[in-house]
Amino acid sequence: VSKAILDSAGAAVQMECAQIVNSPGYQPRLMIMTSAGMLPSRQIIHVVGQRDPPKIQDLVYAVLQFCEEHKFNSVAFPALGTGQGGASPSAVADAMVEAVVEFVRKKHPKFVCSVKILIFQAVMMTEFHKSMKKREGEEVEEKSILTKIKSSITSLFGLGEERPSTSGLVLEKEEFEPTVFQLCADNEKAVSQAKKRIKELIVAEQAEKTITDQYITQLSQADVDQLRDLQKKLTVSIRLDKGQGGQEPRIHIEGLTRDVFTAESAVRDIIRKVERMEHQRSKALLVSGLVEWQFQIRSGMMVPFDMYTNLSLEEALERKQRVTISISNERYDADVMLRKAVSVNGRKQVELLRKDLKDDAALPSHWDDMKGDILKLFPLAAGSKEYNDVETEFQKTGLSANIISIERVQNTTLWQSYQLMKKQLEVKNKHTNNEKRLFHGTGAKSIDLINKQGFNRSYAGTQVGAKCGNGSYFAVDPAYSAQGYARPDISGHKRMYLARVLVGDFTQGRAGMIVPPAKGSRSASDLYDSVVDNTANPTMFIIFSDIQAYPEYLITFT
Repeated sequence: VSKAILDSAGAAVQMECAQIVNSPGYQPRLMIMTSAGMLPSRQIIHVVGQRDPPKIQDLVYAVLQFCEEHKFNSVAFPALGTGQGGASPSAVADAMVEAVVEFVRKKHPKFVCSVKILIFQAVMMTEFHKSMKKREGEEVEEKSILTKIKSSITSLFGLGEERPSTSGLVLEKEEFEPTVFQLCADNEKAVSQAKKRIKELIVAEQAEKTITDQYITQLSQADVDQLRDLQKKLTVSIRLDKGQGGQEPRIHIEGLTRDVFTAESAVRDIIRKVERMEHQRSKALLVSGLVEWQFQIRSGMMVPFDMYTNLSLEEALERKQRVTISISNERYDADVMLRKAVSVNGRKQVELLRKDLKDDAALPSHWDDMKGDILKLFPLAAGSKEYNDVETEFQKTGLSANIISIERVQNTTLWQSYQLMKKQLEVKNKHTNNEKRLFHGTGAKSIDLINKQGFNRSYAGTQVGAKCGNGSYFAVDPAYSAQGYARPDISGHKRMYLARVLVGDFTQGRAGMIVPPAKGSRSASDLYDSVVDNTANPTMFIIFSDIQAYPEYLITFT
């Protein structure tokens, strides 16, 4: 710890130490104080390392007394003696906590009001937590300072049993002294007018914002800590309500107008990060049920990758690109086409294996031979049964159009992911009526992306204006998709997909939705599968998960 502090503080602090100990008449002492150099603290107190818990207790007490004498408000300790000193973390925890309690009891400090014990070993943190739990409640004044230390450690490491409930959580905010206006005037009317104007100015500087989003229920303790940090930096109050009893989860922000808008932007960034992580987790989980990538270790055994690396390798294979991965905490450049990975320094090479787990998501029997490819488009022969079936669907509402071609999109990864999602919906919804064949018109520039990755919301459905939510839109009537959404290319050719869509259980959509709403009050995570423009007679279905639709046929027409 001493080396880390000195390295970060810079050479000036080391020189200052040397000057103190080499000064004439210097006598060895328990501690010396220097400036903080490049560190953000005011001072550094350098102490003689101890490994005996009673001596550590005396040392902590002496440092606290020293801080009080120098009118310091806060002090931060490492877990003294638990590193190279080899002292027992449990004994050190008891000693340090006892020193703090003794200092509060005997000295009744006026200046020192914040004591932090910084621990970065998760196992050791448990020992300090146990020690503080033992002392909790012994005396009112002791309890207040112990609670502060305990809550600091809890927020850093997210102890499950000490984690505060975030349903209706009001994040702690510093209280400010009120400003007092004394008004003097010749008459009561002038005083009233001045008072009214002051109130109007105060109100004008206040703002409130409420953010409603299903992903608020997925906020982690680290995300909540980010909200606390945000509240400390800005003049705002943040209230987090994860939603109970059928209520939608929300975050309420109020305070100075400029800070409320800054806070709102930052909060939405946090929620979007949570959304991306949740989508990535769901996608990785689905792919792990279809494909297992493995690497060979020295013994010759093949070891499976974690599900996120598994997803990265599979996506790299789809794009026919290389990807950087981690094996045993070392970075490797993986060539998925050649099934090998080479360490970044070029000294190691491991073999890769892709194991297909598609038994439960077999490819359709009428598909053509892929010849080892993941994606291929096959034109249907005009007059064939398959061609006629698609043509009938396309013209079922009297759409007058000249079909140029119908192509079957064969993407093995998309199909298998779609089938796995279909099975999950059947289990979740307890019925098999989850799938519909719907239409999606689009421009020529989106075709390659949709064929490779499916109906990603970043390029699918935006032209509709998101009137029912920010998802991918599919029409019941092909004529609707042909009107404006199937944009012609320079040759006048338009494009539309006949897609398989897992609409599942659906409800009414509305602008701004990024996920479907919860079904009821039993669980905030039990959501509808899609939303519609009209629940009585849907003409449009909107999905929010990219693997809920498969682009089965691409129809080119004029």
